[in-house]
Amino acid sequence: MANMRLDLEYDGTDFHGWQAQPANSGVRTVAAELAQALQRATGEAPTIVAAGRTDAGAHSLGQTVSFQLEREIAPDRLRAALNGLLPPDVAVVAAQVAPDDFHARFSARRRHYRYLVENRDARSAVLRARAWQVQHPLDIRAMRRAAAQLVGRRDMAAFGRDPGGRNTVRNLEAIRIRGFRGATTGRTVAFDLTADAFLYGMVRRIVGFLVDVGLGKRTPGEARSLAGVRVAPARGLYQMAAEY
Repeated sequence: MANMRLDLEYDGTDFHGWQAQPANSGVRTVAAELAQALQRATGEAPTIVAAGRTDAGAHSLGQTVSFQLEREIAPDRLRAALNGLLPPDVAVVAAQVAPDDFHARFSARRRHYRYLVENRDARSAVLRARAWQVQHPLDIRAMRRAAAQLVGRRDMAAFGRDPGGRNTVRNLEAIRIRGFRGATTGRTVAFDLTADAFLYGMVRRIVGFLVDVGLGKRTPGEARSLAGVRVAPARGLYQMAAEY
């Protein structure tokens, strides 16, 4: 028995998220593509556990998964075999034999996500499926003031839900907001968030709130008493990494 760890990246544009759906659903998921490739490469159908479940249309540069194989296989050989079987929008970046107690979800100490906003009037040809376009100028200083009030350990139920109906308290360790001037007009604004764990929809709702602050539709002081938070579109969301 071998406990395996893979690090993946994928373009979520044409996926209905990470989580496998019923066979008759007719939708693509990353988990289903990986499971199919694993079965073809190893002849086994292990239970695959992921660090996080990304939304439909969201991307990943650092999804970690773990699973157990009955027979050992060299990690480099497994990575090469999977990359030869997976579609072009999914890639195995690294493979290794993990300690027996390693679990991609429960062993993670913190997670990192990034959200990209293309802040310009003209539509983007390159980032149309990679960022949320916001046409009116954003006040980054106001967004930073609002973000500072969200950092810390608190109940984040206003920003998301736990799929299992469990505790909604999370430790949001940091929110960093940076603007990068474009080559012609406008700028790209990156929101980097770090937490021990994230609720379903939490990053997208936080960004939706912060963008409304940046547009002057909300005030930074509303950060702790929210209702009807706007949900940012999934296409701007990137799962960056999980720390173990």
